[in-house]
Amino acid sequence: TMNDGPKREDGMILLSRRSLLAIAAVVDIALHARPTPVAAKMLAARHNLPPRHLETILQALVRCGILKGVRGPRGGYELA
Repeated sequence: TMNDGPKREDGMILLSRRSLLAIAAVVDIALHARPTPVAAKMLAARHNLPPRHLETILQALVRCGILKGVRGPRGGYELA
């Protein structure tokens, strides 16, 4: 069988810190992206993270088609 990644003895899958941040970002954006997209700075502040680190995760989520980036002064991220 294929290895699905790291697992604990109880069968629970362990996610990387990056994966957990990605999930937290998507949930945060789902909750806060109306009426205007969520700015990366606001997201970083809410999760106490450096914006530059979060930005790479957000860009990856855009490339995967999970998030949509919105440009402009009121830009940010929303669900795709």
